[in-house]
Amino acid sequence: MHLARCLAVEGAELGIRANVVNPDAVIRGSRIWGGTWRSERAASNRIADEELEDFYRKRSLLKRSVFPEDVAEAVYFFAGEQSAKSTGNVLNVDAGHAAAFTR
Repeated sequence: MHLARCLAVEGAELGIRANVVNPDAVIRGSRIWGGTWRSERAASNRIADEELEDFYRKRSLLKRSVFPEDVAEAVYFFAGEQSAKSTGNVLNVDAGHAAAFTR
C-alpha cells in the first residue's frame, strides 16, 4: 500500500493513478487455498476444512462471502472513468474485516 501511495504522488503530474484493491477471505476460485494452506487455516481456527468458507463469512461484519467477481468489480472500478479522480486510495473487498480497516 505504501508503494501505491508513493506511485500516486510521483505519477500524478503525468496523469498516472495508483490505487489498491485489498481483498480478504476469497475462498472460492482462489489458488491460495490449494496445497496445505486450507488445512493449516482450518486447524489454526480449530474447525474442519469444509467449514472454512462459512467461518470467514461469519467473521465478516456483513456476514457475507467474498467472491472473485467482487474483487474484479473493485479492480474494474479503479480502472474505469468512475474513479478517474481517485489516486492513492485503498478499497477493501472483505465484507467488513475490522482488522483490515485503513489506518
